[in-house]
Amino acid sequence: MMNFEIANVTFALKFDYPLTPQDLDSTFISFLKTPNASSATDIDISFKLDNMPDTTEMTKIFDCSQSWYMFKNGFNYYMVTKSPNLDNKPIWVVSFDHNIKRVTVYLGNRAIIKSNDRVTVPNLISFPVGQILLMYFLSHIKGALIHAAGLGFNGRGYIFPGKSGAGKSTLTRQFAHRNDFEFLSDDRIAVRKIDNQLNIFGTPWPGDAGIALNKSVNLSGIFFITQANYNRIEEIKPQKALEKLLPVVSIPWYDKEVMIKILDFCDDLFSNIPAYELYFKPDSEVVDVFKIFVSRQ
Repeated sequence: MMNFEIANVTFALKFDYPLTPQDLDSTFISFLKTPNASSATDIDISFKLDNMPDTTEMTKIFDCSQSWYMFKNGFNYYMVTKSPNLDNKPIWVVSFDHNIKRVTVYLGNRAIIKSNDRVTVPNLISFPVGQILLMYFLSHIKGALIHAAGLGFNGRGYIFPGKSGAGKSTLTRQFAHRNDFEFLSDDRIAVRKIDNQLNIFGTPWPGDAGIALNKSVNLSGIFFITQANYNRIEEIKPQKALEKLLPVVSIPWYDKEVMIKILDFCDDLFSNIPAYELYFKPDSEVVDVFKIFVSRQ
């Protein structure tokens, strides 16, 4: 067994084959959690070799450019991962129920590694399976996964949403040598409402800067980033902020029920947290501009 904790959500991987910390990317190490027989887990993941579910009669609800597909059969989801360069057989199939409590991973021969009588299973919390499972789970508990960098400063948290190429990693590097800031991630941030308080969490899925910290902090501001030849911060209204957030929040648009829950959470987010436009040039001056601005709030 191996447990991970991401955004206070515990994933328990149960298998008969080895998966050790040495098999993991370094970004996952801080998210490992020592299994405890007395502690509850949120998402239980078990593994089976072959015996792939037959999805031919199921309803396909999503097609991700020929690399993975999502099917639905009743209240159960089936995420099928295939390789476009090989035959049409699945590499693995991930099955989970409506509540995302129990997950079964059916592994094909290409998904496992056999060496010296040792069989190793893949880390299924890596991209994209882990993000899909967390997205669904968070939707049920007032939360969302956002394409954003995030940091803590003076006990308060701030996120910087942006698409790939918007400058999240560039901005992160400007803060990197300042000891008074602590970055949780440079690419994926989880946001949750716990006891009526919005919190941000680092995740194990970093961007180019490789930052993935298993910590959380209360959310105090949202800064949408735009690279420019000047540094300036402007407050924006909730409606505009929501429009800017939608392209960078993980939402299964193909799944109406879950989509509505995440949209409701995003609406609640901007009812409680101020949003800004941060125009920045790629030098350290932006750090002082940001620090002065948030210190006055």
